[in-house]
Amino acid sequence: MQPAVLAFSGSIASGKSTLSEELAKVLQWSRVSFGDYVRSVARSQGLTESREVLQAIGADLVERDLEGFCRAVLAQAGWQVGQPIIIDGIRHVKALDSLRKIVAPMKLYLIFVAVDEATRSVRLLERGVTSMEKYQHLEQDSTEQQVKAALAHTADLVIDSNCLLRESVKQVADWLEYTESA
Repeated sequence: MQPAVLAFSGSIASGKSTLSEELAKVLQWSRVSFGDYVRSVARSQGLTESREVLQAIGADLVERDLEGFCRAVLAQAGWQVGQPIIIDGIRHVKALDSLRKIVAPMKLYLIFVAVDEATRSVRLLERGVTSMEKYQHLEQDSTEQQVKAALAHTADLVIDSNCLLRESVKQVADWLEYTESA
């Protein structure tokens, strides 16, 4: 199998981070996260790590220097062209396009993690999103709109995260092996 880049996208609380972390362990690949990077920026600026603050920082990084932002995320793992890597938390089509240019000539596959609203609501409650108003506010952010409207439709693979984690990991690993051998 050729080294590849797997990029994960999905709604808040879809299970993309859990899936990408477990897959990285199984494949023994490095993993980086846009969310982890944005949280580190918030901490370095003495800001809270609320979803609203993180969304604002992420939007600012995208607007100011998208390629630099993407390269900084990859640098979390000391990534270099030719090394396989898993990237968690794609929220913008422009970021996906930028990453494809950065990692070329390697193939970058977008994996969209889907979840039903009932499961997602339980996960959001576990994270402290207790009011419908707060939920709707999070969903109306431009980054969340891009995730649902564009990224879901451009994905190379859509995974249903309602099944067991090990089943999702196996599904992605099997798909990658099949895709790379074709």
